[in-house]
Amino acid sequence: MYAFSKLETARDEGISLYKRRDVRFEAEKPLEAAGEYTIAVEFIDGIAENGSVTVNGRGTEAVAGWTMCNTGRKRLGVYIWSAKEEDVGKKAVLGIRGVPTLTSVNMVPGRDGELIARAKALRVKPEDVKCPLELKRPMQLVATVGDHSFSCYRDELPDTLDRMAELVPKMRSLGFNGIESYVRWDMVEYEKDVFDWSYYDAVIERGAQFGMKWFPLVIGGSAYALPEWYRETTEGFEGFVCLEHGIENNCPTIFNEQQTPYVSRYLHEFGRHYNSMGDKVFGCRLGPSGNYGESQYPAGGNWGYKRRKEHMHIGWWANDRMAHVKFAAAMEKKYGEIEKLNAAWGDSFKDFSEVKTFLPVMTDNRRKRKDFVDWYMDEMTDWCNRWAVWVREEMPDLDIYQSAGGWGYTECGTDFTDQTRGMIPVKGGIRATNEDESYELNFAITRMLSSAARFYGVKFGSEPAGFGTVRSVMNRLYNIIINNGSHLFYYYPNITDSELGSERWLKYSPLLDERCEPLIDVAVLYPDTQSKISDGCIRYLEGSSFFSQVCPMRRKLDYDFCSERMVLDGALPRYKVLVILGRNHDGDFIEGEVLEKIDAWVKNGGIVICPVLQSNNVRGPMTVEGDQSVYQRWAAGDVGKGQVFLPDVMREPLEDYIDAVGEILGSLDCLDPMTKKMLSSEHPRGVYASALKSGKLCFYNDLLKDVKVRLSDGTEFEMEPVSIKLV
Repeated sequence: MYAFSKLETARDEGISLYKRRDVRFEAEKPLEAAGEYTIAVEFIDGIAENGSVTVNGRGTEAVAGWTMCNTGRKRLGVYIWSAKEEDVGKKAVLGIRGVPTLTSVNMVPGRDGELIARAKALRVKPEDVKCPLELKRPMQLVATVGDHSFSCYRDELPDTLDRMAELVPKMRSLGFNGIESYVRWDMVEYEKDVFDWSYYDAVIERGAQFGMKWFPLVIGGSAYALPEWYRETTEGFEGFVCLEHGIENNCPTIFNEQQTPYVSRYLHEFGRHYNSMGDKVFGCRLGPSGNYGESQYPAGGNWGYKRRKEHMHIGWWANDRMAHVKFAAAMEKKYGEIEKLNAAWGDSFKDFSEVKTFLPVMTDNRRKRKDFVDWYMDEMTDWCNRWAVWVREEMPDLDIYQSAGGWGYTECGTDFTDQTRGMIPVKGGIRATNEDESYELNFAITRMLSSAARFYGVKFGSEPAGFGTVRSVMNRLYNIIINNGSHLFYYYPNITDSELGSERWLKYSPLLDERCEPLIDVAVLYPDTQSKISDGCIRYLEGSSFFSQVCPMRRKLDYDFCSERMVLDGALPRYKVLVILGRNHDGDFIEGEVLEKIDAWVKNGGIVICPVLQSNNVRGPMTVEGDQSVYQRWAAGDVGKGQVFLPDVMREPLEDYIDAVGEILGSLDCLDPMTKKMLSSEHPRGVYASALKSGKLCFYNDLLKDVKVRLSDGTEFEMEPVSIKLV
């Protein structure tokens, strides 16, 4: 046995988000031989964490007892380390993280079965778990718990259940009530016409032992989920083909109906089987297409068929045989006569059979480009809607959420408004699968979804795009509170693999009882048309002309996005002010019928703020064909009962440009007192405010320091680093 002595730790230098602290121990004698060693860590089970051990800077295999579950009793963690020849003769140095209440540490040669068995026997049982979060307004709090079914196989079920024995009680001890799996088509119909649900049934039962319900992602349109019998032997299989390179991948194209009978049967079988287990199942979310299993075309990442690499990139996936046929048919339906299409596009086709899909960047004709992108996005919306209907036919009462990822770029195919709207007939929800470490970015890329969800009466949920620190944990919590969300998901490392994650979550998650619809007086027009005809608008996330304005404006107040579809569906009367954030060099393009609808709203008393830049930009909004008559009427003062503000400001600095909008908003008497109070609150940049319909203001401090906030009525209060406060 090797005994260890604690080494002196570094001085505490405050909050460190990206480098987790560890406790270091040095062996009291040099290592005698290479090979496997068993490290035993005894501890008092405290606040939920993931324990990890390194030896000489290298990782170890966590075998048992590697999660803290806040039971307060003595437990044992066991880790296996493989020593190399270079370690022999040196003293092993352990680095232990996530185990704050250590009582002893030792190491023995070999893989010690007795220690492993003891650690497993001391694992937390259902009766040991104390759930700290009993919400008066219950919601779905879902987490991953070690069911790696996106990458494992049926015969790995024992390993899955072993991981779940560690992670289910840990997440339950943080207040979570749901678990997520990836249900892959190839895992259940691995033989044609034979459906075997035993893997997922066992997962459900393990979660149910701890009072946690199942909420899976159902995947059938991704390459990594395809059964071999379907991919290799089914006649007519076609994958997506990109317009950039003409190369096919193994994600089944949605333009070919060949997959429809097989996928719809799979979804009906899924719904039929799990609807009968409703007491243990929340519902599901859908993974209709793409490489991840979301409501989009192939994008980044590379989870391929049989784990092979695929041709995969953000691009335009409409170059297969049937894509051309369906596009031509859609254009014939729209224009009726080829002469009308030629007039709109500036082309000279003889008939619609000559119309093919094309790379949008290759045309200078705005209407032609928008027609293609509209069709491309509508096709994905239609496919996703069909998935929702198929599952709902067998699962009438459980929740169904669509998975909406990306950040709104058109190649993705995810129309945030239309996919949210598409869940109305099935009484479903929408889950934003794209949240990040940055609150401002989260706001920018999820606000269209949450705004549409409130307008159409659709449930809203959220998911992170990957790992995040405590800032991600907290700003996502804030986002769901101020959007009155019904569903919140975390990957299990999000909370417990970051400094302060568990502590802040346990302290502030009870505020979920305070979640409420925001009180919104102001909306920003979402640039649907502009994004479809200009890559600079949204396509490049870190260089987006739209998001670069959204973020500084969010520092001033909370507001909605209002899409062009929402305008046409009657959303404008919900708001008192509509802001058009235009900075596009060639003009700010909006469909004519939308501009006319906005103009009618203004004449009836609405207020528009549209900055006019002092630059060589084309000034003011216009239709796709270049008609500026609405803007010209506004500039001439023809606004009826309403108001149109056209502040003449410099293009840069951007903060001054946004300040002009803020000053106008601050001068308006029509705004709700809560909105005015939010606008006038004094706080450092990095602190955000939202007015809620409950009559409270909700603040989020994203900074790593204490801050002071002062309200217009003289109220002052302090906020600790990375925290939420309602006043």
